Amino acid sequence: MKLFHNNVMNYQRVTVSLPKYIYEDLVNLLGKGKISSFVAEATEDKILKKKLESKDPIKAFLDHRKNLEKIPDFNILSAIHKGRM
Repeated sequence: MKLFHNNVMNYQRVTVSLPKYIYEDLVNLLGKGKISSFVAEATEDKILKKKLESKDPIKAFLDHRKNLEKIPDFNILSAIHKGRM
């Protein structure tokens, strides 16, 4: 027997003020009927990121380093020596 889960979401109507240029971009990109779902999805993504953020600033810094471009030691040393001349 197959069971189907009926995923019904409850919605809460909210009023949000956005800068005019952001609203115009949303209308141009999505049309008026799709803004609510786009904002809900973007908000959900942002909330998830905030929940997963590290509370320890040192750990947050070290985690952020993973996103940075890797610079070879030679380039770093060259820049240091260049600054000392």
